Amino acid sequence: MEQYISQANTIDFIVFFAVIIYITVRRLRPRKFRPTRMYIWPVIYVLLVIFFATEINDPLMYLALLILGILGYLLGNKFLENGEIEFFYNSGRLYYKWPYSITILWSILFLTRIFLEFIGEGNILLLSIVDFLLSLNTGLLVSASFKTIKEAKRYRYI
Repeated sequence: MEQYISQANTIDFIVFFAVIIYITVRRLRPRKFRPTRMYIWPVIYVLLVIFFATEINDPLMYLALLILGILGYLLGNKFLENGEIEFFYNSGRLYYKWPYSITILWSILFLTRIFLEFIGEGNILLLSIVDFLLSLNTGLLVSASFKTIKEAKRYRYI
């Protein structure tokens, strides 16, 4: 029975890994600008970080994640202040493209966290470090979303 559970975990991880890679590749390509997308995805990113943090269930962990998320947001504002988010029109539709580094880093951290879940790694220190980095990068993503909305206003799209 244990071998079956191990095989099921492996298959689940491979399927999950493939889905995340697909999403990452799609996010690396230019995307149609939709204001709702800029609000929905940051909420999903934050909820995922909170979901992972509940496994550790430490009030100081939540505080650290909040501080790192805010720090990531501030760093994102600084990092993205020189027009790193590209905009262009195609067939009358506004498209945007984020820097690869933000998307790839978040995807790697997310896959690392998922991998630790699938292998049953219970090392609280390792899980905390990955969660801290994920929270910092989530702040960057939230910042990129708000920066994208702000820049899209210059195109009189919103």
